[in-house]
Amino acid sequence: MPVRRSAAPARRGSREERREATLRAIAAEGVGHCAYCDRRLPPLPPRGGRPTPYCPADPGRYGQWGAKVISCAMLDENREIWVQVYGPDQSMTHVDVQVVDDRAATLLAALEPVRDELTALRTRIADETAAALADKTAADAARDQALLQADQAAAKRDQALAEAEQARLQAEEDRAGLQAAKQEARAAGEERDQAVTSRQAAQKAKDTAEADRQRALEQVAAAQDRVTELQNTLAGERAETVERLDRLRQDADRKQQEVRASLTEEWEHRLRTRTDEFTDQLHGVRETADQRIADLTGQLTAATSQYAGALGPLHEQLAGLRAELAELAERAAAATELAQRRDALDHTVRQMLEHVGDETLRRQFAGILHEPPG
Repeated sequence: MPVRRSAAPARRGSREERREATLRAIAAEGVGHCAYCDRRLPPLPPRGGRPTPYCPADPGRYGQWGAKVISCAMLDENREIWVQVYGPDQSMTHVDVQVVDDRAATLLAALEPVRDELTALRTRIADETAAALADKTAADAARDQALLQADQAAAKRDQALAEAEQARLQAEEDRAGLQAAKQEARAAGEERDQAVTSRQAAQKAKDTAEADRQRALEQVAAAQDRVTELQNTLAGERAETVERLDRLRQDADRKQQEVRASLTEEWEHRLRTRTDEFTDQLHGVRETADQRIADLTGQLTAATSQYAGALGPLHEQLAGLRAELAELAERAAAATELAQRRDALDHTVRQMLEHVGDETLRRQFAGILHEPPG
């Protein structure tokens, strides 16, 4: 029948020490705990009786070994023999792996700070990465803002160019006025030609009057006066027209030069000033963004280096723990093999006892095996 494993028994020194401690507790308090499994023992009956340091035999707890009920006293005695033969750190069967469980629990407790440290490192790296990405997003937003300001500067520059174009149109209007003045001068020249034509006609009339002087002295004199008057008028108008034409030409040239120089200087000054301002602003924003990105890149590199440096010792510790676990597994396999060999040896001894004729020798072997001779 397979053996059912109970709760992990408490190991408080040797078998005799645990039995004496349990008996002292029963004598002092009337109740104690089992020297093997540490369960609370039932109280003594009212009629009295001999106290026992172990739980009463129960077939439903550990089962039976042949015709005998397996009890805590039997298991404690077998364990004492096993400890004397193999030492306290070896498990008795492939089921009793309390020592291996304790070592595994110790190893897991040692690994728990490592897991906590790895979790903290992952959290820290995630937070620093998120902060770096947030700073990079802010730098990108600042760069976009700078580009927006540059676009606004370009719009203002276009507005300045439009104002300069308007000034140019005004200059063209002034040039059109100059053309009108030139047309007026041309009209005055035509009047002058007409006056010359009139003088020629008068000269012709004079020639006719000289030819007919005898008959039209009065007409000649009147014509001469008229010619003289026309000549004077023509000379005055010609001089006035020439002077007016020169004055208008000079005024138009001077005004055109002044307007062109003023507009060109103002437009170049305003364009140069705004261009310098926006160039300085864009350069400053770009330098700030580049510096911020460089700082964040350095922080991210340093955090990655720290993480890699911290993981090196942890990997070494994990490798050592894996090696220790492998050694424990090998020892558990060896213990299982020893238990199997012990079972085979017990079976062989029992078969040999059936053929032993010496009763004393049979009793000694049976005492070792905890089984009465059959």
